[in-house]
Amino acid sequence: MEKISVIIDGRTFEAVKDQCVLEVAHENGIYIPSLCHNPEVTSSGGSCRVCLVEAHQNGRMRLVTSCNYPVRKGLEVKTDTPLVRKIRRGVLELLMARVPDSQVIREMAAGEGVTGVRFRLDEGENERYKCISCAMCTNVCAEVVGVCAISMVDRGADKKPDTPYGKPTDVCIGCGACAYACPTGSIVLKEKDGVRRIWGRDFNMVRCSVCGTPYIPEAQVDWIVRTTGKDRSFFDKCPDHR
Repeated sequence: MEKISVIIDGRTFEAVKDQCVLEVAHENGIYIPSLCHNPEVTSSGGSCRVCLVEAHQNGRMRLVTSCNYPVRKGLEVKTDTPLVRKIRRGVLELLMARVPDSQVIREMAAGEGVTGVRFRLDEGENERYKCISCAMCTNVCAEVVGVCAISMVDRGADKKPDTPYGKPTDVCIGCGACAYACPTGSIVLKEKDGVRRIWGRDFNMVRCSVCGTPYIPEAQVDWIVRTTGKDRSFFDKCPDHR
């Protein structure tokens, strides 16, 4: 891996060439707010626009999303200029108008000094209106889990993740990776009496033979055994008692 030097907020750091600016900044204790970035997902980033920074190179300045902008030789990044703060506050204000139910967005906006919204609030129903359409959930389902049970549907302001035709699908294994990856808590996952409900389906959970805690859906165990050849008895105990 080729190492290069990059300047961020006046300080010089060593980084791997083509590593994204956001990761380099976070590794060195420089805060840049972000929502839609996940280092485990190659197609993540760039959707929410919250992580905008100034990129100065070859005598030019551009506003870029730090989560997918690669560091290169001669790059200088500024994360906290008046222009960056102004645009970031505008982006967060728009997100607050779009997803007024999201506590995550409200807290991030408050941290940037945004407490009110000048725009008309979107009116929605239930938890879906915490969704910022970043596609993190669908990317995790496809790239990390390898199931592809959900995808982005519709366009524009109506774009959202869903199962095919909005109906329960047998492809979903109930693992909940989409819900855990969602940056705004938009995907509803509920568990009660050993049953997990997500995407309109109920999944019976396997209980640990030691503590009795339901900890993994039977459908997920079936899928792991089928695709990897793992011995089913491995799942008799939860991670805490193996």
